[in-house]
Amino acid sequence: MATAASQRITAMLGAVDPAARRTIETPEGVLLPVDLASRGERAAAFLIDLFAIVVALVALFLVFGFAGISADLMGAWFIIMMLLIFFFLRSFYFAFFELIWRGSTPGKRVFGLRVIDRGGGALRADAIFARNLMREIEVFMPAMILMIGPHMGGDSGWGVWLYLMILGWMGVLTLMPLFNKDRLRAGDLIAGTWVILAPKAVLLPDVAQAAVAMPGAGGLAAADPIGDGIRFTRQQLAVYGVEELQTLEHILRQDGPHAAQVREEVARRIQRKINWESPAASVDPRAFLQAFYAAQRRHLEAKLLFGKRRRNKFDQN
Repeated sequence: MATAASQRITAMLGAVDPAARRTIETPEGVLLPVDLASRGERAAAFLIDLFAIVVALVALFLVFGFAGISADLMGAWFIIMMLLIFFFLRSFYFAFFELIWRGSTPGKRVFGLRVIDRGGGALRADAIFARNLMREIEVFMPAMILMIGPHMGGDSGWGVWLYLMILGWMGVLTLMPLFNKDRLRAGDLIAGTWVILAPKAVLLPDVAQAAVAMPGAGGLAAADPIGDGIRFTRQQLAVYGVEELQTLEHILRQDGPHAAQVREEVARRIQRKINWESPAASVDPRAFLQAFYAAQRRHLEAKLLFGKRRRNKFDQN
């Protein structure tokens, strides 16, 4: 039976469907649970983004109208120009927002979704462009074929068959998320990405109360239960962000048979990552992690007062 602590962690991480839970391993070797976005949420987020693109296109059409540029004036060139503008809008809208909003678009933000790297690393720009350019083949090309209809080959029978073959091939790509357990689009397969429910940045207070934070020389410090001062410099606390702090909170709350071994390994990796040297012959891993959690949390909250929110270790804020 799950303990009260594990139930609170599950609630904090927003797990609602056990089949959607996945685990990624960060470069530091920490296992981080994530929840895949549902197919319905992804479709609804896409429709919101598509609506925003259409609104932008209509607004641009009206601007051209007020400027005296119209199909009557330019003929076929106006149609070609509008098609090119629509192509660039739909091609770079998603990539632009996912680059500046760390894997989210306006539609994804409405439903609390974001794109992540399946390997646990930073979401790379080439992966963002790859997954979004594939949308042309998955969505927009099938839509164009539907509009063109079976007359693409004239009255000949081969035109109808070609239409049906292309439409079937595109349909397989479009419906791919329905037929794999990870709900992956073709673009996700190529880019190595998942679309997940973005974890809420909620830091529960009772973990921080396990260690008492106090000012220290060269930065912030925390006193551990065995009495040896455990201090961290600002440079050491600047290594991680909110997401890593949430992961650490999850680790501190674990109480299973392997919890002590996990805490020892995580403490060792953090100490190596931040170049921390123990002031005593040995420091209890749990005491170190509690002290680091308290100091890290206080450091991030102090930065937040100045409008600087560091989401994770890849964030430059």
